Amino acid sequence: ETFEQLYREHAGRVKAYALRRVGSGAAADEVVSDVFLVVWRRLEAVPDDPLPWLLGVARNAVANRHRSERRAAALHARIEDSARAPVADPLGPSDLLSGDPVIRALAQLPARDRELLMLVAWEGLEPAQLAQVLGVSRGTVNVRLHRARRRLAAALATDRLQTVQEVTK
Repeated sequence: ETFEQLYREHAGRVKAYALRRVGSGAAADEVVSDVFLVVWRRLEAVPDDPLPWLLGVARNAVANRHRSERRAAALHARIEDSARAPVADPLGPSDLLSGDPVIRALAQLPARDRELLMLVAWEGLEPAQLAQVLGVSRGTVNVRLHRARRRLAAALATDRLQTVQEVTK
């Protein structure tokens, strides 16, 4: 009963306060909800003149909301930056000189193909797991994997042909 009375008398003022600080109606409604959740939990702590106390709680709720939004934006920016960052290539220029034809063929492929093939061969991942690692659908993984395998086979065939030509000179 006390809670309901506090809500009826002060929710409008708390919402007006929140609207001036967070802008949108939905965000202001969330602040009001947060304030009255605190009231519900700490009903015995509400002073005789509740409006200043309620506005203090609203001020904290708004500050928490702004901090949360800043953290979310920073996290989003970090995720975007990491998604754009080039993937470290496990094969270097010296691998082109390797005596292993598979390594030489892998080194000739685009980094994206190498990564995919190495995740399958060296990490033992299945297409569903690859999709999860790469953040794409399983169908996309299947197509990329098929194309990467085709390019690897072509690179191996080219390497074999070059080896035969060198031997027959």
